[in-house]
Amino acid sequence: MGPTACILAGTNPASRLIGLVLLIHGLFGCSGLRSNPNGVIASFPGKEALQKDAADVFSDPIQVGVFFMPSWNVSGNPMQDIDSFWSCLRGRENCRFLADKGAWGPNGRIYTTKYPYEGPFLDKMPAKQLKGFYKRDDPEVVRTQLDFMYDYGIDFFAYNWFFGRHYYYHRNFAPQSDVYYPKGWKIDAARDGRVAVPGVEEWTDQLDVLLQENYKRPEGKRLKFALNWCDDSEDRWIQWLRMASPENLRSKTNYRGETPDKDLYLRVHDKITLLWIDKYFHRSDYLTDEIGRPVVYFYFPHDTEARASYYGVRLNELLQRSQNLAKKAGFPGIKFIAVTSGAMTSSLQAYGMPTSWKPFDPDKPWKGGNYSDRLLFQDYVPRLKDLGFEGLTAYIYHDFYDQNNKSYADMRKTYRGHWDKWSAYFRDDDQFDYQVPVAMGWDRRPAGGTWPQKSGLPSEPLKDRVRSDKSTFKAKLTDAREVLLENRSSNGNTLMVCCWNEYLEGNHIEPSRGHGFDYLEAIREVLSP
Repeated sequence: MGPTACILAGTNPASRLIGLVLLIHGLFGCSGLRSNPNGVIASFPGKEALQKDAADVFSDPIQVGVFFMPSWNVSGNPMQDIDSFWSCLRGRENCRFLADKGAWGPNGRIYTTKYPYEGPFLDKMPAKQLKGFYKRDDPEVVRTQLDFMYDYGIDFFAYNWFFGRHYYYHRNFAPQSDVYYPKGWKIDAARDGRVAVPGVEEWTDQLDVLLQENYKRPEGKRLKFALNWCDDSEDRWIQWLRMASPENLRSKTNYRGETPDKDLYLRVHDKITLLWIDKYFHRSDYLTDEIGRPVVYFYFPHDTEARASYYGVRLNELLQRSQNLAKKAGFPGIKFIAVTSGAMTSSLQAYGMPTSWKPFDPDKPWKGGNYSDRLLFQDYVPRLKDLGFEGLTAYIYHDFYDQNNKSYADMRKTYRGHWDKWSAYFRDDDQFDYQVPVAMGWDRRPAGGTWPQKSGLPSEPLKDRVRSDKSTFKAKLTDAREVLLENRSSNGNTLMVCCWNEYLEGNHIEPSRGHGFDYLEAIREVLSP
């Protein structure tokens, strides 16, 4: 066979350039090539390809993704919108997180001379182009957000997606008639069409408008999006188990037969997957890999693994059910990417990643339980492929063995440790992506501090001083780019940034009063020169 050139091309903004990779057909082939997930692979013979300099081998542009955290109304009253972000930045009176007794104990967050209140945090107010403390579903604001992402080199956003398994609703009750329910599934006509399989999406106000406005953009300027499934809530898990409690039956929150058993758990999982398929995967702006599989990010999968074990269900069984449903719907499957991190030293084994959950009282599981069989992060990661994942990235790395973050210089060392370790670990595996993660810092003071304790005080307040500026963030991006390029042949070309708008954790590259456009400028200067 003669020389063959494989071209990676795509309609994604990051694919405006074409990467030319030389391959001698029959010697290397195209099987190890990773394209832009929004691109296609084509091949043609070309002698000029042989003359390309080796530096051009991986000239395909880096694909930049950013995590997007939704805010929500914490008032409980649809007529009074108290935004979960802005209420904590403006002061502490309406900040729901400070009053969380489950996190901070019976008195909520307590402020003392040693642990003082340091707000309000008005420097975090979004820039004037975004109308300051904006209304989260304002179409004009959303259009500006999409413009900023596109103009500064962000290719897709991964929206943090939440689902409440325990919510029952009524298809024949007008306000609930449009809530997603798989076609043909059973309902109870005697109870206003009460669904047989519960569960609803939560906090999708922004996503709905983001997708609405994205479709209005010229096709070549649309961003891609993916879901980042966040199934990590202990409260939602207990609410699910509580469906069978005497209290719920007595109050008619639930009825006889609405039992959170294994069968219903699996049917709810199928419902989640069908919702993804029917509402999101069929959209042309949903992120797919090179063979057309929708990409789903999965935040802290160990939490789901632990809870599924209560039913004797393995996590890979759940992901395989999703794969089967996607294939039945005409897709080649789903590409699952784990978004996770965890403790790495034996002294923190008690805070490791749980893989099982057992109730304290088997007859009353809603009273809580024990997470056990905990693994350190370096022991959990090697299990990911067998669990059904084909990639790994992180939201935040707080430590790397004994190295932990008390400054941004510390964080850069922590991240470098992970980048090198996991890039090396997966270097010879062209079926698994390590998507290099980057974060702008960490500062949880608006939500009370790091980490909440039942005493009402934070346990590690020094970790809330991890702050970057344009220069240090740009240096971190430059390092990340080098690591990604060095391992492009096996680990893909995606770099994940945390986050667009994690205002309560100090990770918000969205332009603000305090840092302006510094972080977006750094991304464009390093990754889209």
